[in-house]
Amino acid sequence: MTGGLKFLHEFFTKKKYDAGGMTITLDERPAFDISSEDYRFRVVIAEVVDEVDIYYRDMAIEDHHQQAKHQRPHLQFKLHADGVGHIHIFLPISDAKDYRKYILSFLDIIGSVLVAMDNEKKELQHKFMISGSFDKIKGMGDNIKRVVYDSYKKGELTLVTLDKEIKVIEGDYLKKIKDIPQIAPFFERV
Repeated sequence: MTGGLKFLHEFFTKKKYDAGGMTITLDERPAFDISSEDYRFRVVIAEVVDEVDIYYRDMAIEDHHQQAKHQRPHLQFKLHADGVGHIHIFLPISDAKDYRKYILSFLDIIGSVLVAMDNEKKELQHKFMISGSFDKIKGMGDNIKRVVYDSYKKGELTLVTLDKEIKVIEGDYLKKIKDIPQIAPFFERV
């Protein structure tokens, strides 16, 4: 894998893919010195639902060194169209090696989501994803799934609702999240 934290071109052939009623957009801000540079890998899936509504599912793994709110590496899910809100899950990262492990874990889960969404011709897998790279990280998604599960068990899995309230993810919120196929794999152990 790469020397710095830079993965987009290793796993995908391009930054945007349009496929009949769905658009996938990727954005990566690489970091070559994790202690002083921000890193972000964001995946936005825009999907036309019921021929009228467009649902945006925004998922990211990122770290903001200069931001007051979250200066720790975290997963982020923006699920406003689904009526859920905004989720942050902080990751136990102490160095670039740990961060690389969680980025690859994130990409493994994203890869499984895209494969599940793919059409019969497997266009995403043949024209957008670099399958060999995903094969090399198969199973790494368990690292993130374990963090999500541990956060849930400790009662630390929270979201910011559309009304800007902080709520623990359980009950109806957990059901809503698990019904969203683009993010359900992150929460499958919960």
